[in-house]
Amino acid sequence: MKKLLPFLLLLCWGSAFAQTPVVEHIQQRRLEIAPGQYSGITHVADDVYAVVHDKAPGGGLFFFTLQFLADGSIGAVSAFETDAGGAEGRDNEDVVFVPETQTLFVSAEGDQSIREYALDGRETGRSLRIPHALKDCAPNAGFEALAYANGTFWTTTESPLPGETLYRLQSFSLRKLAPAKSWNYQADTPTVGEAEAASAAAYVFGISAMTALPDDRLIVMEREVYVPGGGLFEMMGAFTITSLFLIDPLHDKSKVLEKTLLTRFYTSFLNLANFEGMCLGPTLPDGRQTLLLLADSQDGSQGLTGEYIRVLALDIR
Repeated sequence: MKKLLPFLLLLCWGSAFAQTPVVEHIQQRRLEIAPGQYSGITHVADDVYAVVHDKAPGGGLFFFTLQFLADGSIGAVSAFETDAGGAEGRDNEDVVFVPETQTLFVSAEGDQSIREYALDGRETGRSLRIPHALKDCAPNAGFEALAYANGTFWTTTESPLPGETLYRLQSFSLRKLAPAKSWNYQADTPTVGEAEAASAAAYVFGISAMTALPDDRLIVMEREVYVPGGGLFEMMGAFTITSLFLIDPLHDKSKVLEKTLLTRFYTSFLNLANFEGMCLGPTLPDGRQTLLLLADSQDGSQGLTGEYIRVLALDIR
């Protein structure tokens, strides 16, 4: 851990004082709601957002109301669960709202499915046809991320498929509910070594969320979570690193997608946040688009973390 501290300090310093960014970090707020395992978020209408809880009984579909202030920060918040009696044990990880059908599609890591739900939380019986290769993933390393825009869904696995080093970014057609094209994506190198990760109380690295922009470019979230083993003193070295990259698969002809770093930030023992959900929020009065990041606290992790939401403002041309 000691060898990581200089890097992390430099990372924090660089994030705050780099050249003029296209992303402004407006707020990271701990929500006054019951502890949970909220893993995905999508805007539905006005101040209403659909959220999936990856361990809740009855399917785990929630709705949040988030009232935004003029500066992009969040005011009042409320959350309630649907009572649709959905299937349990699928480990629902992400959700997108599809305006054309007025329905939700939810990616589930437990069975590598992407199913359609009505807004009352009930399954419609429709789902995307998943390529067989994408079902052959390592346990707990499947569909964390799901994005949608303009008739196209996008997903990838949290970790590369067994025996591979690159991620497979896969698109699907809304009209056919069938796979369309795939691309190769390269994640950054983890900062924690294999031996240190193996001895940690908790360690996760991979792609946890994606968001599609109106122009079909994608924002990809890579996140690393490290909680050292041992007692409270050792656990004070816990940290997360969240990196957001911009890609343009529809126009990128490279063998491996080119990516542009939008922002990278760090959370520590005092504000530890494992971000797994991401979606577009409201447009600010100055024309910038907000981006919301939602953390999975793992039911609060015995006080180690909380139900955090982070608001960013994008000025991407």
